[in-house]
This record gives sequence, C-alpha cells and structure tokens, in this order.
Amino acid sequence: MPRKRSRDGDEDPEASQPPASQAASQATQAPPLEAAELEKLSATAVRFVLMREHSRKPLARTELKEAVLGKDRTDRGGKIIKAVIAAANEKLRHLCGLELATANSAADAAPDASQAAGPSQAEATQEATQERAVGGGAASKLLLVNVLPRAVAPEPADGKLVFYALVETVLNLLSDHGGRLPESELTETWLPKLGLKEKDTLPGLGTAKVCDLISKRMVTEGFLVKTQGAYAQGPRAVLSRSSEAANTFRGELEG
Repeated sequence: MPRKRSRDGDEDPEASQPPASQAASQATQAPPLEAAELEKLSATAVRFVLMREHSRKPLARTELKEAVLGKDRTDRGGKIIKAVIAAANEKLRHLCGLELATANSAADAAPDASQAAGPSQAEATQEATQERAVGGGAASKLLLVNVLPRAVAPEPADGKLVFYALVETVLNLLSDHGGRLPESELTETWLPKLGLKEKDTLPGLGTAKVCDLISKRMVTEGFLVKTQGAYAQGPRAVLSRSSEAANTFRGELEG
C-alpha cells in the first residue's frame, strides 16, 4: 500500500510507523540482554553451579539469581535469569555433559515417580523435566544432572558406595509400596528386616546413624522427599538414577 503524503508532498511520518500492537509485540520478543552481557552472566552462572555442586543440595533459583545478578537488580517476570539459565545450559552441555534441571519434587518430575522407570520412560521424564528448567517459577529449585547418553562415572569411595547402597535399598522399598512409605514403617518394620537399627552406623560413614542418613542426608541431597510423615522418591532419584544400574543392583540382592 503506498504511503500517505501530506499536503506539501512529503511522506506522512505517522503513516510510516508500525501499529502500536506490532511495536509492542516486537518489544516483547526483544532479548532481555545484550549478547555480550548474556555471555558474561552465563559464564558466571556456570562457574557458580559447578563450584556449588560439592554441597549436593538442590539449588534454589533465587540463590542462583542473587549470585549471578546481585541482590539489587530487578528482573520482572524472571526473563533475565531464564535467558541466563538457557545460555548456561548450552555451555554446561558442551563442556561437561551436564545440565540444570528443575527439581521441585518427584511429583513434578514424573507422573508416577514411585515406579522404577524403564530406559525410555526415564529418558522422557528427564527431557520433560529439563525443558521446565528454564521456565520454572521463582520458588523452584534446580539440580545439576548428567545428560550424556553413556556417562562414565568414577568408582565412588567406600563410604559413598555404602551410602548409595542404602539409598538404593530405600528406593526399592518405596517402589514396592506404591511410591510412599511412612517413616515409622520404614524404621520400625523394614530396617530390622534388613538387620539394621535406627542408631546403627555403617562402614565408611563415620558416626552418622542410619536414621540420620535417611531422614537428613537423603532428604537434603534430594534422593527423598518427606511429606506428612512419609517418604517418597526425590528429584535427584528421578533425574540422576540409572534404572539399568538399579535393576542390576536389585537382581544381585535377590540372587
């Protein structure tokens, strides 16, 4: 359509402007950060999450935002931190084979997290969970997970090996009981059947009692979640657990 001209023959400047709705749409689609700043902030995010991983605790999105953007920077709608997480994930995947994934709870991560998923279901669950990592709410938490198809894991120290064996045993008990097991039933019924008492200690784990390993460490590290006095499978168990290795472990126990 030809542009309107004013009476003196010049083009009408107002006619050359895009409609207000189009301008608003363009503004909405504009990236929240310049490329140089996004590169800097995403690199900061990568360093922070890798250094923090030693704690083995899920990372609050608010903690990441404060570490990367500072306390005073406004981020309306979380657009800036979403862009930073997306860019950081690209770096993490390329450099380490890792990715930040949403880790609020087992219920958020999978329709039925209590069941031991087959390889295809586990992969689908992980992909869906990771897609929500960028778009999670301000209160959501994140886990750093391995996304390599054939990840090579170092042999853990004896203490960790014993701890992971206990973790796997508890997760199998949850699976056998519909994904939810009251704490009293676990400690008073099932631990004795395994030859354990609440106040027992395990090789390589110092003075930590079995009850504390379950109620504190497993919950803190995200292997379990505890609600209304019962345990369920936690986000780390959903995102990081190898179903193949879990089935092999159970097969060896059952002999």
